[in-house]
Amino acid sequence: MLSVVRRRLHHLARRLDADKYLFLTLLGFGGSIVITRLYLELTGYPTVGGGTLHIAHSVWGGLLLFVGGILPLVLKNRSALPWAALLTGVGAGLFVDEIGKFITDDNDYFFDAAAPVAYAVFVLALWVYFRVRGQRDHSPRSQLHAALELLGDVVDRDLSRDDRRELERRLESACSSDTERLSRLAGDLLELTRSGALDGGIDEPGRLRRLADRLDRWADRHLVGARLRRLTVAALTLLGIVAVGDLAVVGYLGVDLQDGSTTGLADAANDYARVNIQDGIGVTLLLLRVGLDLVVGALLLVAAVQIARGRDRRGVELGQGALLLALTVVNVLLFYTEQWIAAGAAAVELAALGLVWRFRKKMLQGGPDKEDDGAHPGEEVAPAGGSSVRQPTGGR
Repeated sequence: MLSVVRRRLHHLARRLDADKYLFLTLLGFGGSIVITRLYLELTGYPTVGGGTLHIAHSVWGGLLLFVGGILPLVLKNRSALPWAALLTGVGAGLFVDEIGKFITDDNDYFFDAAAPVAYAVFVLALWVYFRVRGQRDHSPRSQLHAALELLGDVVDRDLSRDDRRELERRLESACSSDTERLSRLAGDLLELTRSGALDGGIDEPGRLRRLADRLDRWADRHLVGARLRRLTVAALTLLGIVAVGDLAVVGYLGVDLQDGSTTGLADAANDYARVNIQDGIGVTLLLLRVGLDLVVGALLLVAAVQIARGRDRRGVELGQGALLLALTVVNVLLFYTEQWIAAGAAAVELAALGLVWRFRKKMLQGGPDKEDDGAHPGEEVAPAGGSSVRQPTGGR
């Protein structure tokens, strides 16, 4: 039985651009929850229906989930997949946003644990995205599957020139298959592509693709080298100071609330920190969050120092670990006390994580840290011949 399951799983191939579709799903999921809660708060939580009817937005979420799920089943065109991903994310967000009604006896939308549960679902989806984004299947079978997806765009006459180059690369890789029928198919398609027979189906990218390409080029011009290093160090330092600096305020609140009452100083600090916990469970969660905040802040500050000193690999590992800890654990506790601050913190931490990943991609590239050879940013290293050669920043 297990061998049959393994054999069937072995034949599964990842869809081309799966990480992009998952990103759209995440964008729709998180955006729909934030926008819905903001709209309801600004409008006084209106009721759609009236009388005995109350059409909750989870109903609309279920409808969008149905549409998003059925689109790839009905339409073959690859252009339908981004819409399916976005609609699925929005539908899931509208549904999960009302989780408080589904886990309480009195259908309490404002249940304190509802926001943390919704965020935990988002974190789970984020983990799936990271897993898919970080894995690449370079087997000939997977490459041929991807090439056949790209060939579908030839029929729709919207294969871009970049996609054509990608198609040739995928087919070249698929030609190395040990299965003769696959290698022959890949070889024939590659010969057909190189002959120019598919040129009539090649078009320039659309507006969104051109916008994304311009953003990539802007980042390649401005977020590189010493500037990228300074920006990464500054971001990690700022987040670290905020996490550690919040310790005194939040810690004092947690201790003061243990006796069931608050002093005037605690009330003032509560207004500043937007922490409003009045029960024992809340105090416990608050103190736990304080301890984790301290750990995250210390790791971020150490990571900033390591990167500033040229120990990039160690700094990236510490910074990435601290940000993932904040995103997956600390923010869940923060959502229990203040959902808007938690949502803003999650957005900032995701942006910082993306910056750390860009730094890793541009500055590490699999090379050793400078500390391994004794060099530091901006130093000159004398080779055996006696003349000095300036090492580029990052030394990668």
